[in-house]
Amino acid sequence: MDPRTTVTAMHSHSPAAPTSRDYRVATPGRLPLLGLWLPLLLAAGLVAAVGLSSPERSHRLHWTTLVLLPATGTVLSLFYLRRGIRLQERTLLVRSSLFASRTDIAQIDLAQARVVDLAEHGEFAPTRKTIAYALPGFKSGYFRMRNGQRAFCLVTDASRVLALPLRDGRWLLLSPEQPRQLLQDLQRLAAHRA
Repeated sequence: MDPRTTVTAMHSHSPAAPTSRDYRVATPGRLPLLGLWLPLLLAAGLVAAVGLSSPERSHRLHWTTLVLLPATGTVLSLFYLRRGIRLQERTLLVRSSLFASRTDIAQIDLAQARVVDLAEHGEFAPTRKTIAYALPGFKSGYFRMRNGQRAFCLVTDASRVLALPLRDGRWLLLSPEQPRQLLQDLQRLAAHRA
């Protein structure tokens, strides 16, 4: 029997190292949606007031804008709700609003991985957007951290972020509901491979 077949069989039946598992993302609260909808509703109110006070009450631009603003808010809300973390075989899959990341576990430097509070470890804070979707209390996509390094982010709870350094110098910043559990599962899978 091929020894690799034995390792694969043991790996797939081992409860200590799941081959496929979804991890709940930490709940971000209401602040992100409030940060999204409040400006849109204020803009809609302003457009409606201007439209009603203008001599031409049926001005198409005003009414088109009033339709487009809630539609835009709905689409952005749907993107905001699209988030997930999945460990599948040897790949960490992250869906975050408009973005997705696939990372082979071998590319993660697990010896340097840690769970951090961004208020205490400000160097990890995603501050500059590269290609990203951000709301108050929600960071999604590609950012530069305060220390200048690049990171792919799905951050919904800044008080407990799983910071995973990649071997090419980039980082993954994730907010699973149980960050230590995900880190332990990654470490177990890496140990099985070793």
